[in-house]
Amino acid sequence: MEITTKGRYAVRIMADIARSETEYVSLSEIAERQQISIKYLEKIISMLSKAKLVKSMRGANGGYKLERDADKITVKEVLDATGDNIKVSTCTAGESCPKADKCDTIGVWNTLNNLINNYLESVTLKDLVEQTCERKILKPV
Repeated sequence: MEITTKGRYAVRIMADIARSETEYVSLSEIAERQQISIKYLEKIISMLSKAKLVKSMRGANGGYKLERDADKITVKEVLDATGDNIKVSTCTAGESCPKADKCDTIGVWNTLNNLINNYLESVTLKDLVEQTCERKILKPV
């Protein structure tokens, strides 16, 4: 399991927009701050727009802003928008496995998958901007 560059960049882009103090943020400003090429940024922002996570406005003061408040958008939603659906094993992907009913390990993979996805659903853009996600770190038992 690995989150793609596209997914990681999308989270950074969304946090950048959430942190912005202006109404709309231009792609050139995001590209400069995040050191992402405009061309790649356009591809990612298109995905985020299609997922209704950002909205755009054309013109001199145009750019992008969050579709909802930062505390209402999760890291999981952002990753899902880029196609980064987190799964630790094909066993947890909803695929029918001929060994599922006899597998001794499927519970471990399903539980791990649920823990990861629940964590990503619990971290919002507001947490990233306020750097409070450290409070959401799961402690070993």
